[in-house]
Amino acid sequence: MSGLSFRSDSETLHADLYGALPAKRAAILVHGQNWDASGWREIAPRFAERGVPALAVDLRGYGRSTGKTNRYRPPTPWTPVADLRAAKAALRERGAAEIALVGSSMGGSAVLVSSFEKDVECVVAVSAPVVAVPDELAKKITGRKLFVCADRDTLRAAPNVFACFTDAARPKTLLFFGGSEHSRAMFVASYGEEALGAIVEFVCRRA
Repeated sequence: MSGLSFRSDSETLHADLYGALPAKRAAILVHGQNWDASGWREIAPRFAERGVPALAVDLRGYGRSTGKTNRYRPPTPWTPVADLRAAKAALRERGAAEIALVGSSMGGSAVLVSSFEKDVECVVAVSAPVVAVPDELAKKITGRKLFVCADRDTLRAAPNVFACFTDAARPKTLLFFGGSEHSRAMFVASYGEEALGAIVEFVCRRA
């Protein structure tokens, strides 16, 4: 693991890079509202072992990054989207030809919105979106898509995840697991290894 820092607007973001660049494909891992990039420490190496470097990013105001992540309140620009734009640029500058986005909860919503920019190979949303998304926005999600959620998610995300999946364009895959875990709690649930294996396989496929 090595450290990486880059600018997003007027803020400095810090991230942990697992694996080496340049690479055909690299993944950006985005945390939820109540954790930071360190929460990917046991997971990120799985991507690197499959030849896909993984960049676990501290969004602004989290971990070692400056600033503050704002709430999603349209039409105000949502800062995680700017931060992901900067992270994608940082990876491309270092030789990543394709970008995969993996986000959990708040981070899952962020990667879905970031894909609107039509510059990612695939996107994985874990326990996201938590709130309902208008169908016209779901249809703007690009790349290969994987939605992962517990069917009795404690934040009641499951119906919104299913609706977003239904409205999103193909190619798309939905994985529901029996449980009430939300976000990274899914990774240590009884089905955690199955969920993580599916996510890593999806991201690394044909890389």
